[in-house]
Amino acid sequence: MSAGDAVPMLRDRVRQWRLRMHLRGMGEAQLRTGLTAFLLLTKRGNRMKYQELRGDLKTGDILLFSGKGGISDGIKFFTLSKYSHVGMVYRFDDPRDPKGSVFCWESTTLSNVRDADSGKLTKGVQRVELSERLERCFSLGYEISVRQLSRSLSDKMLTALNNFRHDVSGRPYETSRIELLKAAYDGLFGDNKEDLSSLFCSELVAEAYQSMGLLSEAMPSNEYIPKDFSQERQLRLQMDYRLQNEIDIHAL
Repeated sequence: MSAGDAVPMLRDRVRQWRLRMHLRGMGEAQLRTGLTAFLLLTKRGNRMKYQELRGDLKTGDILLFSGKGGISDGIKFFTLSKYSHVGMVYRFDDPRDPKGSVFCWESTTLSNVRDADSGKLTKGVQRVELSERLERCFSLGYEISVRQLSRSLSDKMLTALNNFRHDVSGRPYETSRIELLKAAYDGLFGDNKEDLSSLFCSELVAEAYQSMGLLSEAMPSNEYIPKDFSQERQLRLQMDYRLQNEIDIHAL
């Protein structure tokens, strides 16, 4: 081995040793997040397969979609963003299944994956198997990223989230183009008035975060756009939570 090869290898081992020392003082939830970071040291950039991430995903993590087609392109154009859609990870752990069940909870016009709550193919607010949603989206050429919360939600927050989820289950997707334009351009069109009878994708996620106390209620939930939950914006969460850097999910 040449001296040129030895130096980067030594640096890599030092980084891994420091990470191991740091992980020794972590709790279980922090450890899982740390292990994801450790995996990223061995990957190219910030791209990972879904199966490599699945065990570390937790309820409340953000899913970002860059869709294809007229509607998606329009959203990206008017919001000046890479992303056209946002959803949330929803995890149901089952003692019979060590890996648990991981869902995408979202409000969407797509109806090609069966809603786990109603058992039907439906548009609007729905909870679908994340692996199935990813498979369908990859087949359509979507780009998908995840932003994980810095730590797990508390029991109180999960209760509030579950109550909100049941309240809005099956609500239709917001189809008003004017409301979306208002969310993107408040200065030109004026403020939106909150209306939960139908929901944009980003409105659902923002309202869910507000119901748990993660997000201030100073701005109505329908003022948010997918871009707000990406690294393109520095979204400030409350109670010392934060959203971590985006990880691109490039394959199942």
